[in-house]
Amino acid sequence: MSDILMRLAAAAGIEEGYWDTFGNHHGVDDNARRFLLSCMGIAADNDEDAAQSLLTIENRDWKNLLPPVCVGRGDQPPSVDVYIPENQGSKTLTWRIVLEDGEERSGRSRCGDLPTWGTRHVEGREYLKKSLRLPGGLPIGYHDLEIDFSGRTASCRIIQAPSRSFLPDWLNRGERKWGLASHLYAPRHKTDWGIGDFTTLRKIVGLGHDLGADVIGLNPLHALFPGCPEHASPYSPSSRLFLNPLFIDLESVPEYKAVKKDLPAGFAKQLASARKTTHVDYTLVAALKNQAFALMFDAFQDSKGERHKAFDAFRADMGRPLEIYCLFEALTQRYDGKRWSTWPKGYQNPEARAVKAFAKENPDRVSYFAYLQWLADSQLGEAARDTDKAGMAVGLYRDLAVGVDPNGAEAWADQASIAGGVQFGAPGDALNPLGQAWGAPPYLPLALREAAYAPFIAVLRSNMRHAGALRIDHAMALQHLFWIPNGADARSGAYISYNMDEMLAVVALESHRQECLVIGEDLGTVPEGFQERMDREGILSYKVLYFERWPDGLFKRPDAYPRLSLATPTTHDLPTLLGHWKGDDLAIRRRLHLFENEDQINGDEANRVQDRNMLIDALVDQGLLPPDFSRHESLSDDDRLKFLTAVHGFAARTNSALAMIGIDDLAMEMEQLNMPGTVTEYPNWRRRITPTIESLAGREDVRHQTQGARDERG
Repeated sequence: MSDILMRLAAAAGIEEGYWDTFGNHHGVDDNARRFLLSCMGIAADNDEDAAQSLLTIENRDWKNLLPPVCVGRGDQPPSVDVYIPENQGSKTLTWRIVLEDGEERSGRSRCGDLPTWGTRHVEGREYLKKSLRLPGGLPIGYHDLEIDFSGRTASCRIIQAPSRSFLPDWLNRGERKWGLASHLYAPRHKTDWGIGDFTTLRKIVGLGHDLGADVIGLNPLHALFPGCPEHASPYSPSSRLFLNPLFIDLESVPEYKAVKKDLPAGFAKQLASARKTTHVDYTLVAALKNQAFALMFDAFQDSKGERHKAFDAFRADMGRPLEIYCLFEALTQRYDGKRWSTWPKGYQNPEARAVKAFAKENPDRVSYFAYLQWLADSQLGEAARDTDKAGMAVGLYRDLAVGVDPNGAEAWADQASIAGGVQFGAPGDALNPLGQAWGAPPYLPLALREAAYAPFIAVLRSNMRHAGALRIDHAMALQHLFWIPNGADARSGAYISYNMDEMLAVVALESHRQECLVIGEDLGTVPEGFQERMDREGILSYKVLYFERWPDGLFKRPDAYPRLSLATPTTHDLPTLLGHWKGDDLAIRRRLHLFENEDQINGDEANRVQDRNMLIDALVDQGLLPPDFSRHESLSDDDRLKFLTAVHGFAARTNSALAMIGIDDLAMEMEQLNMPGTVTEYPNWRRRITPTIESLAGREDVRHQTQGARDERG
């Protein structure tokens, strides 16, 4: 074992090992360290290279006078480290802070008066690490510190953030709210095109308002892959900065009304077929919408007036990131949907000369994709305004995927911040004993910090747009990510640390600016102390009823749920309530050979019987079901309604600030949306809800299921 390699790995954020959920410790060997360092662009093939790389990392701030980032929280002004030559320690430095609004603050400090926190020998000179206390009263925001010392200048980004993330007044008053949750593609309305859309969302808002809900939860709405519509996972997007155009309701767009008559023969028949499917036919839906989009854009180009002014204002507001995204889509179309890494070399970087020439030569193609983003953003904004008009305390609750597909627009646009040769995932746990590899490339910790977290800020800001709450998928990524070499299984992975303090400061700052409540999805292998830190940061924990148990398996009572949490009976990665009761998920896993052996099958089936009994015991304990309620896997229609009502009532009774009810469960669906561990073996992200939103709004059983939420939460 190489000591210099271990020190380099630690400096780069590679953790020495981890404990899995089964109590087993997994170390990281030198070969793994060298490989992970190479993925970070850090030379470590031998000890000599490793020593030089370590020196470069350790000397970076000392040579540059300032670190790239400094954080201040709450009313406490930041203290920034300043690195000066020892023989100049009595000189005076001049500093200037340029605030976001352009205001300036400046001053002078004698280095001899500043506290010293360390020394280091760097390239033949002794340096002192001094601490410069900046003035108090800095407004929250991103400011630039510049210093001038002995003829040298340096700069540092100051992140002045609130002491914790945004918490709305109702939560601070001790109130609790509830809402409806759905994956947007799944619900139906009478005139959709075979997939849920933003008009579906507006109808869900109406349903929620009628039922007394204060929040509408959604799956990630991220841009996927128009040229490959079957790549349908919302958690493996092309870009988290922009929206999926398939969610646009064309029939509410003025240009559609002008071109409807120009649609080809047979279009209406295909559309009728798309509407009847039990699962989203993404290829058909994309083909239909893309035909209409092309005609609509031509009509838009030929028109004039206020809509053009609104479109131009949107492009100006979205800025360069939108133009790069649209360029990516135009180039992808030009190269027939092929991965960007296979494009000609001149087109593999958005700042390349060939890409800029392509933009000048193809302005209409770029504008076409900007037009679709404008339509999508406008319709999402209308749904958000509906929640305001309805008086919903939270409004839309959006979901942020933890990563992106390496072949997508975000990876193309930000190659400097993303690691190559690896993906991230999770080590083995009770649900996935072999671990999971999620196919997404991770941020480079050092590069992200050098960029003053600009890519992370952009992603947060985009997904807090039109939202009153944001769920951060796999929130443990704020502390560390489990990196896995491409092509290897999860057992060869290792954890890589990020600067948690700085990332949480960014989350707090952005949440206050958008007045957006933050929920951290903290399921799986959670680091010790992580949930306590989230609580201090004002970030809600994500509590799934199935998992909230004591060590002996008994379900926790509602009063054991923490105040700063969101309670939900199930998630998209788990069966629906009725599917879980009946054991449909186990039957599917058996059919798809997802069990390791017969013993595991038998064990899980026996555990499910026990789970069912324990759940009924918990509901009986709360007076939500009678003691003689049926425990058989087949329930009558009346008992199914009683069971669903009891579970929703249990979630509503928890201490959690938010409780969510899934529209899938309101509709009494059996089939789960996603089966972890499968790609093509199961129709993930496709199953549609059988009844329309309009019909759900008139059903007495839906009102009955949500009565507990109204009773408990007002």
